[in-house]
Amino acid sequence: MAVEKVELKGVMESRGNLYHVPLRQWRKWPAKSRQVFNEVYSTMARNQWTFLHPHQEKVSKRMWKTTAWNAAWIAADAAK
Repeated sequence: MAVEKVELKGVMESRGNLYHVPLRQWRKWPAKSRQVFNEVYSTMARNQWTFLHPHQEKVSKRMWKTTAWNAAWIAADAAK
């Protein structure tokens, strides 16, 4: 299996509520979890091709944003 080095676009290093997570949840997460949410969401939203099988068709932007949001939320919870 060949290893390919890729550069991901748009990694966001911020702890601000950039993607409008409901404040009730945002306040439950420590600063590190907030940063993880932003980094995972921004990376996934802009780099769908790195997360899908090479033969899979591209997912619509709307559906992919939901997938990225859900993954970022899970990652932020796990980072606590």
